[in-house]
Amino acid sequence: MLKEHSKAAKFFVAFTDCMLLCAAFFMAFYWRSTQGSIGPVDYYLILLYISVPVTLSIQYFLKLYGQLQYMSLLEICTRTIFSLFLAGVVSSSILYLTHAGYFSRLLFGYYFVLGSVFITVEKIFIKIGQNYLRKKGYNTRNILLIGSGGKLDRLVKTVKEMPQWGLKVGSIIDITDSNVPERVKKALKSQIIDEVFIAFSRDAAGDINISTILGLAEEFGKTIKVFINLDEELHHSKIDFCHFADMPALVFYSKTIDPDMLILKRGIDIMGSLAGLCITAAIFPFVAIAIKLDSPGPVLFTQTRIGLNGREIKIFKFRSMYKDAEDRKRELLKNNEAAGPVFKMKNDPRITRVGRFLRKTSIDEFPQFWNVFKGDMSLVGTRPPTPDEVRQYRAWHYRRISIRPGLTGLWQVSGRNKIKNFDEIVTLDLKYISSWSIWLDCKILAKTVAILFRPDKSGAM
Repeated sequence: MLKEHSKAAKFFVAFTDCMLLCAAFFMAFYWRSTQGSIGPVDYYLILLYISVPVTLSIQYFLKLYGQLQYMSLLEICTRTIFSLFLAGVVSSSILYLTHAGYFSRLLFGYYFVLGSVFITVEKIFIKIGQNYLRKKGYNTRNILLIGSGGKLDRLVKTVKEMPQWGLKVGSIIDITDSNVPERVKKALKSQIIDEVFIAFSRDAAGDINISTILGLAEEFGKTIKVFINLDEELHHSKIDFCHFADMPALVFYSKTIDPDMLILKRGIDIMGSLAGLCITAAIFPFVAIAIKLDSPGPVLFTQTRIGLNGREIKIFKFRSMYKDAEDRKRELLKNNEAAGPVFKMKNDPRITRVGRFLRKTSIDEFPQFWNVFKGDMSLVGTRPPTPDEVRQYRAWHYRRISIRPGLTGLWQVSGRNKIKNFDEIVTLDLKYISSWSIWLDCKILAKTVAILFRPDKSGAM
């Protein structure tokens, strides 16, 4: 849940709390001043200076920033009111012990009562807004449940009773089944799964080898929540601790992408795609005429590809092949020069004369800026595969579709015409996922631009 863990989102809520406390203070001062002269507001600003950082710190330790998803409204209200009460006690103690500034009990009481009301209402609105969006299908996660015993039953019941958490159960697999690895692999291949939840009671575990299941989920690039104490060491994943309701869990991340950086990446995607769409609109008439004069068929080519965690997306490209290219591909498979589930052929007869120019200059890719703008793709990522290619994947290949696909990527700027082994392509994709940063994206974009102007030196994009 991106918004839940984003530092930027936490900062925004904390800043809003700060503004609400300031509003409560000045309203309290005005209210108190109407009851009699108490002097200028400057005499009492020390109360604001002390109470704001104290209140924000207490709310942080009470997990009121970024942890609201699994809290009830009652728990949120209770924690918020308690945080303001505790902040009042601490602030009054500091003022009394330091003899700092002037002191008005009524002003003090009005301030913390108004502050409690304002911040509680804010938290309620945030929670209700989150619940509403998740019930409408926004910011939801598809989960695969694996386990047995009372802990799994409790987890299933909790998820079903809490639709506002935004969790949708794809399948439930009994971990005690003899063919559980095959069932897990089949579910991960055939369903859209964002996270894998593993929960089983200690008395039900027996001699279960959980490492096989963890390895499968990791190879497929899934986030894993294990509702039991584990000390397994995985090859790629980072480990974190979290609470799911009142149950402790370990989270194994196969990709460690900071949520705030993802927000920044999305912002760059939007700005970059808007610029790309402007260029696409400018060249569209000329490219369309050239395509139409060269061969019959539509100007744009639409194809189903596989995006984030197996989601199907429709990509758009300027048509660079004859309109029967997909049918002719079956006849040309024997000429495939690439090893693995990807097709590459030098002097592919399906490509038109104009298409060769469009591909050499990467102009055929420009309509995909629309996919980037929609959020189906990113400017930088892994190449979006076709469903036929994915059906031929081995387990470890699936990790490359655990992020949004991109217009360009590490493989493309590494000389894609020279790399014909699919395993090498996947290795580059996994390297990108493991070492991702905004700086890496910027370097790849810069190299991509350089290749566009010098396609003969680095291979066609």
